[in-house]
Amino acid sequence: MSALFGMLVTKPEPGKVKPDLAEVLGAPAAARLYRSFIMDLCERFAHLSVPTRVLAYAPSGARKAVSLLASRHWRLMRQEGRSRGQALVGLFEYAWRLGYQRAVVLLTDCPTVPGAFVVDAFDRLLIDDVVLGPTTDGGVYLVGLSLERPELFLGLDWNSGGAFDALVERADAFGLILGLEPHWYEVEDRTGLDRLASHLRALAVVGDEHIPRRTQTLLGRLRLV
Repeated sequence: MSALFGMLVTKPEPGKVKPDLAEVLGAPAAARLYRSFIMDLCERFAHLSVPTRVLAYAPSGARKAVSLLASRHWRLMRQEGRSRGQALVGLFEYAWRLGYQRAVVLLTDCPTVPGAFVVDAFDRLLIDDVVLGPTTDGGVYLVGLSLERPELFLGLDWNSGGAFDALVERADAFGLILGLEPHWYEVEDRTGLDRLASHLRALAVVGDEHIPRRTQTLLGRLRLV
């Protein structure tokens, strides 16, 4: 694939990430869980058939800490701006500067998202202008673009649970061809955590080879799996 795959990540620092999970698990455990998400996703997508894989990290001084979570298969770049929309725009513009015409960005909120969704998103971008992966609570876990439209992402409230609807409305208003991936769940609060634990138990029963091992191990230590 002549394309770029990216993920938005934040340094897994206690008290700075996953505030709703921190209320359930405590800040240190919530940060460790988010760290396991990043590492499991980096491992799973390290051999995705794309020439460039990028971790866009925040805050600005987190490069070394984030680099320890990935492998040599990943490039690192600092997230631009303060909002998720600005970070997405920066990553897509980076892809265009490298000469790529398709880019897919995954948000690191659930380590069980099927790799087939990412591959399908790249395939859809051969025809579609934008591809969205909606979450079950109204957000998005995946965004793909095959043209430069940074205004699609700017000025949105990404934490309101209405990001997906807003992006669909904008894509329609701009006359873009929209493609969709299946809904998937995020792990932001107790409900998402329980869903993840249940899902991991099921994956273990069926012997799924793509089970996120670090996340499974940590939840086991927390007696959630």
